[in-house]
Amino acid sequence: MSTQRRPPSRELPPEQRDALRRAERLCWWTLFWMSLVSALMFAAMGGSQAMKTALAEDVLSLLPAAAFLVASRFRRKGVDAEYITGRERAFDINFLISAVALTGVGLALVWDGLHTLLTATRPVVGTTVIAGHVVWQGWIMMAALAVSAVPPVILGRRKLALARTLSLKPLHTDADVSKADWMTAAAGIVGVAGIGLGWWWADAAAALVIAGSVLRDGVANLRGAVRDLHDARPQALDRDSPDALPDRLCQRIAALPWVEGCAVRLHEEGMHLSGIVLLDNPRLDAAQIAEVRAVARDEDWRLDQVDVSLVVAAPPER
Repeated sequence: MSTQRRPPSRELPPEQRDALRRAERLCWWTLFWMSLVSALMFAAMGGSQAMKTALAEDVLSLLPAAAFLVASRFRRKGVDAEYITGRERAFDINFLISAVALTGVGLALVWDGLHTLLTATRPVVGTTVIAGHVVWQGWIMMAALAVSAVPPVILGRRKLALARTLSLKPLHTDADVSKADWMTAAAGIVGVAGIGLGWWWADAAAALVIAGSVLRDGVANLRGAVRDLHDARPQALDRDSPDALPDRLCQRIAALPWVEGCAVRLHEEGMHLSGIVLLDNPRLDAAQIAEVRAVARDEDWRLDQVDVSLVVAAPPER
């Protein structure tokens, strides 16, 4: 069995270092643009419940970007006397914080929308004067909703490509949610248009649709964050299937001429995967352990801190 001290976390390869810097810049742009969008939505909000809920979602979209920047800065500090295996979990912890906040606000928004609908609260949308013309405020609201969908969709698509390069699930989830933000704007526009048609319930119904989307994203993110912190089996980036890397690594190690059988147990730590390789060999020497670790590091840049151990056979029954 290997008793060597675990090595410190490795630096990212050049492609991933560059992608991480670009992701940080995109998060700064997210804070800038979504702050402007939130201010626009607040100015145009009026008495629409759908607009209020859409504004809450836009404000919430600032949280994942801010959490990513905090986590990235914390991760760069690396290994020290207190964090002896590094700070690779920083992204997972910040993802959990964002997911809890998203779920809590989603629940509050759903309750608020239900209360408005059940109490039959009629929204009031008045008029305003622009350049000497009387304009229904609903048109301004719908224009603000349409504009609010543009920055997150563009930023989300760009983050998605970087999330694939970094194999970073929190960034992928944030990008995927942002990319679909046009649906929130569409629901809000339908709700405001319903007010103009005299359908008072359309506004509350649209608010419920938006709130339900926030809650669904929050619950999905919370499930993924808790799963990662429990060292569950690694998943693909979209979380729709198991990650193929552990099986690929096991096949490569099993192909070594001196290996009699192996199993691979990996878990995710931010961008990296760590774990243990179990071999059926009766004994291992230092050269064989080093060869297995070399194979692991050569297989994928994400593999880090891979230990090698022997399978301990159960004692025979008497």
